[in-house]
Amino acid sequence: MTSHFKVLLSFTHKEGGGGVYYKHDGERFSQPHTLKLNQNTDYTVAVQSPLILRDMMIHGERFEVKEVEPEKRHSAEDFRKFSATFNTTGYMVEKRNKRKDIAVALMFDGDVTLTVVLQCKFYQQTETEHSSWGTSLTWIEYDCTLTEGETGVLVKKEQYV
Repeated sequence: MTSHFKVLLSFTHKEGGGGVYYKHDGERFSQPHTLKLNQNTDYTVAVQSPLILRDMMIHGERFEVKEVEPEKRHSAEDFRKFSATFNTTGYMVEKRNKRKDIAVALMFDGDVTLTVVLQCKFYQQTETEHSSWGTSLTWIEYDCTLTEGETGVLVKKEQYV
């Protein structure tokens, strides 16, 4: 038996709650979209899913997650919302035409794991002009499939919204 579900992933600036931006890069790099982040900055990473999130790892570092009140627009879909603080201290500013692939692993109840790769470009902490070019990110929506007896989640579709 196979189950289908959605996972929503979002990033916002912890200070002030402002959003982050992304741009469509086509096939120039390993991923079609680039998420624009500033170094030495705290971001709130939110995950909305019908599954219970137990752990989150970003680029090999484990982050403490806590359950928070879900957004009302998803309550009909029985989504739960979890968040963590991701700090970009130690990430180097990317040079022109360079991107950094960041692995994100979401570990849910039942030993179910969703792993995705985000293509990022890091800018200096105070840089706001280039890091805000592009489209404001509401969330990244993953259409997922889980086959009974397996623990790895298959992403059928990824959409930046």
